[in-house]
Amino acid sequence: MKDIHIHTGNFNGGLYFSPEEISLSMKALNVERYYFSSTSTGNLPFREVRREIESLVEMSHGRAIPFLWVSPGMLRHSRDLRPYFFRDFAGIKIHGLQGWNPHGKEIRRAVSIAGDNNLPVMLHTGEHEICRAGAYLRLCREFGDVRIILAHGRPLDECITVMKECPNVYADTAFMPVNNILILRNEGLIERVLWGTDFPVMRYFYDIPPEDYYRQKISEAINILGESDFTRITQENFNA
Repeated sequence: MKDIHIHTGNFNGGLYFSPEEISLSMKALNVERYYFSSTSTGNLPFREVRREIESLVEMSHGRAIPFLWVSPGMLRHSRDLRPYFFRDFAGIKIHGLQGWNPHGKEIRRAVSIAGDNNLPVMLHTGEHEICRAGAYLRLCREFGDVRIILAHGRPLDECITVMKECPNVYADTAFMPVNNILILRNEGLIERVLWGTDFPVMRYFYDIPPEDYYRQKISEAINILGESDFTRITQENFNA
């Protein structure tokens, strides 16, 4: 199986998700390929972010595929982000709560850079008005040739609206109730749903070992969706 939404790095100033932890856990969970970004971005010097990324890629023996987490400050330092592309990245991650305007020039420039490099963009979505899924509708329309992933798919109704209007838009399942995945399937959108978990961020929110949480989510998803659609969102949709 594959996972589109994994992290290494510092989180909220109190936790550290080391490359060693992620590599060992993903192996134990039989995740054959996972796409990750560093939560240290914007919190630590970029040389530390680079070290985390390179360490996890090396430790994983090909399992870990990096996304470049981009902050507005990085764009102010370099309009084309060229100094930060120290290796081939699989995509760009943007977290709206780091100071992005969903209709602003900076986020449009970041998505344009992704398009120029044939990379997808992962956008954090949540309940804050500046990063609700619906706030990105105009952006998703404008960059219809860029694959855009609405991480978390929140709020669900807005996520569905954006996905239906924009065939370039996908949703990932990180912290998404499995019943919401079922709703996406019933809306005819299951082919654009990607398995993602935000591992191991659940360690911040829940008093449960992250690996146990992960296994529970797998079991719940298979029970509700069935083996066929579970395989679709954890394997087949990654190849689309």
